[in-house]
Amino acid sequence: MVLSYNLYDNTFIAVYVIVMAFIFGAIFASFITCAAWRVVRGEDWIHGHSHCDTCGHELSTMDLFPIISYIALKGKCRYCGAKVPPRDLIFEIALGLLFAGTIAVHGAIDPLVIEILVLEVLFLGLSLAEMDTGKAPSGFLLSILITWILFAGFMADVRHYVLEGVAASLAISVIMYAVAKLMSSARKQKVEIDIRPFAVCMLFTGLDTGVVALIAACLAGIVIMLISRKKTFAVTPLLSIGTVFALIFGESIIQALFINTGILTGFI
Repeated sequence: MVLSYNLYDNTFIAVYVIVMAFIFGAIFASFITCAAWRVVRGEDWIHGHSHCDTCGHELSTMDLFPIISYIALKGKCRYCGAKVPPRDLIFEIALGLLFAGTIAVHGAIDPLVIEILVLEVLFLGLSLAEMDTGKAPSGFLLSILITWILFAGFMADVRHYVLEGVAASLAISVIMYAVAKLMSSARKQKVEIDIRPFAVCMLFTGLDTGVVALIAACLAGIVIMLISRKKTFAVTPLLSIGTVFALIFGESIIQALFINTGILTGFI
């Protein structure tokens, strides 16, 4: 039996949970952005202490409150006065809103929504690390894989969830491997594609929702390309956006576009 609490049974509880979701989203964003920063620079992200990147002074508890500390200090280091880049503030607000929006749209507290929240945190860390280094750290990918394993047992149909996830993961791995081979052949030089992020993301989406995730990732890439006018960018952030979008809206999109319209009637 899957444990679930309908959020909108009580309006006060719903508002309270959504507000708390924003707060926790900001807190986790503060943690994961710091962890990603340390991972990229080879620092101890578990036992290390937060410090100013300019003067190296260890930050106090008062300097570490998500959003509030940045605003209170006017975006500057308390100790040396150096300007602090607003990146962390932006991601704290963004993940807070994403947490709140995920719960508000899902309308319930259950293993699936908790799994999505955990993924949003890990995807943020993975994306930041890849944007800084150009590579997806194995530690974050392993954490995402462990998340899938831990939550699989709480799903309504464990067998279907696992089999569909593994099938989608294998399918995308084969497809991306074939794409790399074809590109290598066309360019007459070796082209490498990191298959791992695709494989772990498809574990969560399965086959049908996985298609929604890939389409959403491609659309996000087009939008970012048009806005930034860059020809190259990290793939993992786009894949993360697509996967989260698909986990939240994928089933509804499939239901609305295919099942309700009767397009798949002959195949179901």
